[in-house]
Amino acid sequence: MASHTIEVMVGVDKIEVEPETLTMTLVDDVRWAGTTSTPFSIVFTATDPFGQQELPHSTAIEKQSPLTQGLFKYTIVSGSLELDPVIVVEEPPTGSNP
Repeated sequence: MASHTIEVMVGVDKIEVEPETLTMTLVDDVRWAGTTSTPFSIVFTATDPFGQQELPHSTAIEKQSPLTQGLFKYTIVSGSLELDPVIVVEEPPTGSNP
């Protein structure tokens, strides 16, 4: 099991994230960490891996564990700014213990 952090940098005129595409497994967790005090939310476009289509800032900064695998496009929203990264959730390697 691995813990992942997606760094969210909200600037005056753009949002940047690192990594832009995260690949994780069903036994991992992830949280979004802002590098500034500007709040943001996470909105999944169609299906979501965490049981909520929208994660408000207070939820996004907490560890989230995926419930299903797949490729998930989402939007980071802060005011009028938006950015569209991706999360890929895969099965854990054979022999992994959660």
